[in-house]
Amino acid sequence: MSDVELIQHTPRHFVGIRREVHTSELPSFYSEVLPKVKAWLEERGIAPTSAPMSMWCAMDMESGIADTHAGFFVAGEVEGEGEVTPGVAPGGDVLKLVHRGGYESMGRSWGQVYGAASERGRRPGAGWEIYVDDPTLVAPDELRTEIYLPVA
Repeated sequence: MSDVELIQHTPRHFVGIRREVHTSELPSFYSEVLPKVKAWLEERGIAPTSAPMSMWCAMDMESGIADTHAGFFVAGEVEGEGEVTPGVAPGGDVLKLVHRGGYESMGRSWGQVYGAASERGRRPGAGWEIYVDDPTLVAPDELRTEIYLPVA
């Protein structure tokens, strides 16, 4: 893990597929939708401007159901089609942390970011992750995931 830093973030457009998924089903969700979104972008000649990402629209901690929008950041506004829909990561004050390690330990890193928001007296918004490293090519303990949490 690294330290949480407060950054100024410019709004970023993305396209992805949004679903409500139980957290135990997230790996299969990503395995299904990320290749679909990448192919959709390629068919339209649109280059992603990031590694795969996921916007956390809502999370029900009691049921384990996550409302997540997984895809890729793009250079500008893109009109969606079918299940591929656009979104925007907000601009302004954002807490950022680079999580190092496997996805199963990400909860601790998110806890650290939410704790930093609380310590600063800031109200968190819907956060997102960018999966910097490909888990099929990088060992789990060496994976890097950027965590972003907008704060008001």
